[in-house]
Amino acid sequence: MSRTPAISANRAKTEIALAERQFEVFQGAAGLAAIREDWKRVTRALDKPRFFHLYEWYESYLNTLSDSPVYFVLARRKGAPVGVIPLVMSPQRLAGTKLRGLSLPHHPHMLLCDAPLTNEGLDHITMRKLITYLRRQQGIQWDVLFFPNLLEDSGLLSALNAGPPALRIPEPQTRCNYLPCLPPDELAARFSRNFRGNLRKAHNKLAKLNRVEFISARSRPEIDRALDEFLAVEASGWKGAAGERSAINLDGRVLSFYQSLTRNFSRIGACEINLLRAEGRCIAGQFCLVTGDTSYVLKIGYDESYAQVAPGNMLLEHTIQRYLREDAIKYVNLVTDTPWHSNWRPLSYMVSGAWVFNITSAGLTAYSLLLAKGPFSGAYRHWLKPLMITTGWLEPASTL
Repeated sequence: MSRTPAISANRAKTEIALAERQFEVFQGAAGLAAIREDWKRVTRALDKPRFFHLYEWYESYLNTLSDSPVYFVLARRKGAPVGVIPLVMSPQRLAGTKLRGLSLPHHPHMLLCDAPLTNEGLDHITMRKLITYLRRQQGIQWDVLFFPNLLEDSGLLSALNAGPPALRIPEPQTRCNYLPCLPPDELAARFSRNFRGNLRKAHNKLAKLNRVEFISARSRPEIDRALDEFLAVEASGWKGAAGERSAINLDGRVLSFYQSLTRNFSRIGACEINLLRAEGRCIAGQFCLVTGDTSYVLKIGYDESYAQVAPGNMLLEHTIQRYLREDAIKYVNLVTDTPWHSNWRPLSYMVSGAWVFNITSAGLTAYSLLLAKGPFSGAYRHWLKPLMITTGWLEPASTL
């Protein structure tokens, strides 16, 4: 008689026991506060911490933008914290199927995502163990996990790729552009002749204006005043009340989010607001978060009545050269892949996402509809059939 079923059952029990020791789930603001020191210990151990890895990012999100239950899964290795996986309840509709979703927190103003995982966490915390743990949580019912907006060097993406879950569908999304802080001649050598000429003309026009000054604010109260100026110039043009109405100032929750980011990140010296002023008014601004050797430009704004001096480009060029002189920031990350970036000939990261389906009725249905609109593929048969047999959805002798 074959011993395979007994061996498989014992292995499953071992995996469940390991998962229960490795993970612990915390909920909401109280849960986030409870793991503050553990979270900071994790981010201090990261090779390349980014702003969306930091405790302060999720603190701001939780206090302003979140309107669904948020969970923080703390991963441990021999008792020490090695990762945090933030998850929010996020209903999804895929292939006509309504799903209970768990997702990394994301929002139109949160365009990059990840879970902070240390090298030790990546070596020992697998997605299979995490999924095993989440399936056993009685208070968290889900059909699909959604991991959006992951940079190509994402720790969570590495974990997904290291041991791909059975019911996983990857999703290419977009690109994230960034610029190296190079000396002026080297930077200009990357540009087209036409763009170099445009920058030169803008410099000449800017020089003719009165009281031109570049301001960089990081500490309070200077950064609070700079935030007011930035918000005003960001709402002055097509984003404002007379245009798309997408300006930060026009949405109370979004405004609270940026105010919270300013408070929380300035407390750790990681929020920076850069302004270009001329003739007594702000004509361009950048809202940046700075971690490691990179400044991330989350939002920009400029006064369209000064378009002839290209204020956004003038401010970006000045910011790059200031970082070069200060010799601390090596890269300016533009976060998105907006068309105007192409003039700067940026480098870029690939951005992708992934869906991981649970072995629930809705999860299996959505997965099958997405993966195989026609005859079932070999990969589908290989992964899905054993899971459906295990959960009682198919008899062992059935064929797909």
